[in-house]
Amino acid sequence: ADLAANYGSGALRLTPWQNLLIPDVPDAFVETVKRQLVRIGLHHEATNILGGLVACTGNTGCKWASTDTKGQAVALGEYLNKKLQLDHPINIHLTSCPNSCAQHYVGDIGLQGVKVGPASSEGYHIVFGGGTGAEAGIGKQVFTGIPFSDIPLLLERVLKTYQAKRQPGETFAAFTRRHEVKQLQEMFSE
Repeated sequence: ADLAANYGSGALRLTPWQNLLIPDVPDAFVETVKRQLVRIGLHHEATNILGGLVACTGNTGCKWASTDTKGQAVALGEYLNKKLQLDHPINIHLTSCPNSCAQHYVGDIGLQGVKVGPASSEGYHIVFGGGTGAEAGIGKQVFTGIPFSDIPLLLERVLKTYQAKRQPGETFAAFTRRHEVKQLQEMFSE
């Protein structure tokens, strides 16, 4: 709020993608605002992975949630961002219960939180191929009850396989939509 008041028009905007916009910052102050954002722990740049992460409140703030979606989204984004670079943006939606506040079913990759195993650890059902707008579609569930500890490596393998086997210019959603669930499971498994 202070940055918006001191360097912009005082307005703040929130996007459906959980981004914060500070409008009306004059060009002369853009670099100063960027430095201040980093100083307070926010970021002003996004990669094709980090820019598409969406997470519901998760079990840190919702009584129906079964997973820590916010914390796990950050960890997942950091892991994937270090392991690969994508030439197309990808949306990864993490939601913590069937209410789907983060709309996992319309992400390129959607994760729906569940408890897994005898210890009831945090895990996810994983869907691929969702989309909105001109690319609208409901993702199809490909993996069921995967512990979160296995998901970063699994999604790294998924995205590397996509990059290696896609057609020129093909988006992740288009790639996953042209394959059946069993084909995707086989392709993305070790």
